[in-house]
Amino acid sequence: MTQPPVPFYMLCGSLGAGKTTLLMRLLEFWKGRGRRVGVLMNEAGEVSIDGPRAGAIADQVMNLAGGCVCCDTKEDLSWGIAQLVRDAGSDLLILECSGLADPAEVIDAVTDLYTARLAALERVIALLHPIAREQSHSAQYVTTQAIRCADELILNKRDLYVPGYWEKFKTSILEQNPHARVWETTHARIDADALLEPQTTRPAPSTNVVFGAAPAGGRLRADYHPIAVTIRLTGPLNRLRLLAWANTLPPGLERAKGFFRFVDEPGLQEFQYALPGPATIAPVMLLDEPDHAIVLIGRGYDADRYGAELLACVEGATPGTG
Repeated sequence: MTQPPVPFYMLCGSLGAGKTTLLMRLLEFWKGRGRRVGVLMNEAGEVSIDGPRAGAIADQVMNLAGGCVCCDTKEDLSWGIAQLVRDAGSDLLILECSGLADPAEVIDAVTDLYTARLAALERVIALLHPIAREQSHSAQYVTTQAIRCADELILNKRDLYVPGYWEKFKTSILEQNPHARVWETTHARIDADALLEPQTTRPAPSTNVVFGAAPAGGRLRADYHPIAVTIRLTGPLNRLRLLAWANTLPPGLERAKGFFRFVDEPGLQEFQYALPGPATIAPVMLLDEPDHAIVLIGRGYDADRYGAELLACVEGATPGTG
């Protein structure tokens, strides 16, 4: 019997922001609830420094040392997920990214249709702190990507900064990502139960900010879709309809990828789309044919609409109804 994919959490953010401290708190929380947590530790050096600390609590730790998981060890990430789920029996996974890793590239890796059979991206958690000194260009880019991709933004080390400087820092974060919840913490102390509650039911305050690491109540976040949406295709696609759909992709959709077949055409097709370029469709030969589906990754666009329009490309579907 095929097992459903296990939830996958990604922890990213600034160098030195306290990601490992938060990881240890989350592991203690999950351990207390009987979860078999598999940890993927990505460190830029060739030797893992933080992995042994996590191994004292987690059921299994997989070290991805020697490079950034977004590029140098991207294939190792998929392999590590398979090892933890199939061999170690993990029922929940968390990846702590190197402070040099681009979160958007990691999201791209874990939403691959092969990897998605084993793990489903549940939450992107970014831990940040104000940096008084000038950051390198690469560090600034990674921090910006972490802010943009996050579902949860945790602003740490609040005790070290004067109110005026802290408020300026917090405002800049909200301007970059108006969708995520924002938590303000010291020593990464946070209500893990509130942080990890299901997105479909958790409340979010109208200001987006959560003070004292406890939710303040407010409207449901039903208007905000997950960062990755998988549209499973129920049959071969009509080529003309799909090409028309690909020409209408909105700016908020930053990435799309998948596999399918066209009606009355031989061969498996691969779909690739990434801003700012156009979508590409090309035949591909694979030893193990993946599920026919297209993954949509983005924020601030009508995911239901574009998912329905994609399903309307299935041969036999009525255009405009999905």
